[in-house]
Amino acid sequence: MMEAGIVLFTLGAYGLAGFLVWRDRQPQYLIALAAGQAATTLSPAWQRLYGFGYDPSFGDLVVMLDRPLPVPVFLSGWTLMLPPLAIFYLYQHRWWFSGYLTAVLTFVLFTLYHVLVETVGVRAGWWQYAGGGSLPFDVSATLLAGLMNGLVSLGGLAALLITRHYALPMLTAVLLPAPLLMSILVHGLLGAPLYTVLLLRAQSWAGGLGMLGTLGLLLWGAHIIASELARQAYAGRAPA
Repeated sequence: MMEAGIVLFTLGAYGLAGFLVWRDRQPQYLIALAAGQAATTLSPAWQRLYGFGYDPSFGDLVVMLDRPLPVPVFLSGWTLMLPPLAIFYLYQHRWWFSGYLTAVLTFVLFTLYHVLVETVGVRAGWWQYAGGGSLPFDVSATLLAGLMNGLVSLGGLAALLITRHYALPMLTAVLLPAPLLMSILVHGLLGAPLYTVLLLRAQSWAGGLGMLGTLGLLLWGAHIIASELARQAYAGRAPA
């Protein structure tokens, strides 16, 4: 039943994206949805590093690193790029303006969106975190996942805005791998201080340092992207 619902929502999302491509002549909508699904192919690696697993009743698309990529997870991967596409739509209609403060507020909204998704998924039993999702300093795994996915979405938004005037071949080459590369950066690199001590089962003080390191890197990453969006906005207003 759940998988049928996901298929219907996915078809609806792609149908709406196709309509916007036809109406606004903006292929970003379709490419971004596909890019979100491509990013889910890294899920087996993140399951191993961060200690979570999906409902075993889900059908598996593929198994890598002894971890599955469930079919529902792959099908719903477009939801990663849904918030950036909503902001991109608002930007196209001059209802959202690029800048440092707006980018920071947008990152907060993206984080809240992903925390909500994580909370619903955990409570529904669609996925579970090892140890009940408890992390150093009593930070919940849902909050950490929300911050990480929020930063990935913010990077996706930056890619959408930077490539908005690109020709289709260059647009596809840049935008399609953007969420996947952002996921590698965020989950693979910025999360390293935390997942390293978790995998090594280090003492509590080391886990605390790892958590602080990862949180600091995530906030630094959000600052870098927000600064780039502010620079892009300033460059766009600069006289020729």
